[in-house]
Amino acid sequence: MFYSLLALVVGSLTSVQSRINGQLSKDIHNGIAAALIAFLSGWLFVTLVCILWKPDRNGLINIWKAVRARRLKPWEVIGGMGGGFFIAIQSSTVPIIGVAIFTICAVGGQTISSMVVDLIGLSPSGKHKVTPVRAITAIVTLISVTIAVYPDLKSSTFRFAPIAFAITVGIVISFQQAVNGRVNVVSTRPLATTFVNFLMGSTVLIIALIIDLVRGGTIGALPTSFVVYLGGIIGVVYISVSAFTVRHIGILNMILFSVTGQLIGALLLDWLAPAAHTKVTAYLLTGTAMTLAAVLSSRLFTLNRAKKVLNNPLAQ
Repeated sequence: MFYSLLALVVGSLTSVQSRINGQLSKDIHNGIAAALIAFLSGWLFVTLVCILWKPDRNGLINIWKAVRARRLKPWEVIGGMGGGFFIAIQSSTVPIIGVAIFTICAVGGQTISSMVVDLIGLSPSGKHKVTPVRAITAIVTLISVTIAVYPDLKSSTFRFAPIAFAITVGIVISFQQAVNGRVNVVSTRPLATTFVNFLMGSTVLIIALIIDLVRGGTIGALPTSFVVYLGGIIGVVYISVSAFTVRHIGILNMILFSVTGQLIGALLLDWLAPAAHTKVTAYLLTGTAMTLAAVLSSRLFTLNRAKKVLNNPLAQ
């Protein structure tokens, strides 16, 4: 359960990251620029660590040697582009379809694709069968998320293209986490893996920002509060822990516990430090409780099943 709890904790941190990046986006009036600032700040932090800390520096060397020796394919090291793609699509589709629809579509894409990723064995944890328990847990999680964001659905708009993009980025995130796990097996250092991830994500966001500015986008004055620049550091923690954890629990469990953590984090933020026009609703409480119960029950069932098989191989 240790690795599941890690996924839960880093998932909750993404809620804090979203709040911080959202504030920065509001301050400078440009979501893509805010995301790029977060990515670049995280990348600079990781770069500094890798320069000063020899084990992480060696981790980068391991990745480079693996790419040259073709033990790592080029598509495995560009997984970080998925994060940049996610932010770019999020900033352009949320104003059209709303946060609620985007969240449901992205989570739906993640849960469905994570089962495919586990089935084909793309992550370093190997192949995992799509059992009835895993499928039911994924469905319950999606229903729970829908319940949690239900009040926001009233202000959402259904449009095919943005919804298709939201589902697509959810799918991309699952594959990104899987290949990050593969890179981490080679690097053996989560921060070295994160360095490559942030570098690739920043590349996508730089291109997206250039396109946005050419189309008439603007960037406001940068705020002076250092708090709004901490999103990148939280991103470093999330990518590092995810790359390390996915090897042990598989991509589906990583996604499910991470989503649960996001709901718990959102609940605590809305309760302890509510932003404007936000409040703790019965829908959010119910959705969070349902999600937590579903993923914990699934994980406990899997662990108990594994123990039985270990004690009695004929039981499988």
